[in-house]
Amino acid sequence: MSVWLIVFILLAIGMIMGPISMLRPKPAQRRKENLRLQAAQQGVRFGLRKAPRLKTDMEDPEPTPAYYMAPSPKLQTLPTWTLVRTGYEHEGNFYRDWDWNGEYRPDGSVTRVLRECLPGLPESVTLISQGEAGTCVLWSEKEELELLNVLIKLLKDLQASAA
Repeated sequence: MSVWLIVFILLAIGMIMGPISMLRPKPAQRRKENLRLQAAQQGVRFGLRKAPRLKTDMEDPEPTPAYYMAPSPKLQTLPTWTLVRTGYEHEGNFYRDWDWNGEYRPDGSVTRVLRECLPGLPESVTLISQGEAGTCVLWSEKEELELLNVLIKLLKDLQASAA
């Protein structure tokens, strides 16, 4: 009888501890939460946004983590430009596999900032845009805090060059 009592107690403990351990955040979730908190401390907001559908896409893109800065009053009057990583290089692209989506283009100072930063961005950065919704970067959050700091600097430089 004592063996069954021990088995029953172990099962009860397992049924209590199992769901509790599932509620704890996983290391990847904690890392992403830390990135988002670091961004918020520097004035950068976080949300999920969908990238525009490219001509080569068979399905709509999934929502991607977006780091963005709220628009300045001047940006709210400008049309939105969007630079998207296409996944293929073409001589018609703005830079390697980066191409414009839509009809609007930024002015020369913003273009210079983009040309300086694009060579150093990893493939996990898929979109950069600016306009009435603010300055935004879509990033899959695969890298660490060092890249977040690079992206925040990019957002601030773009915001300053558009002003």
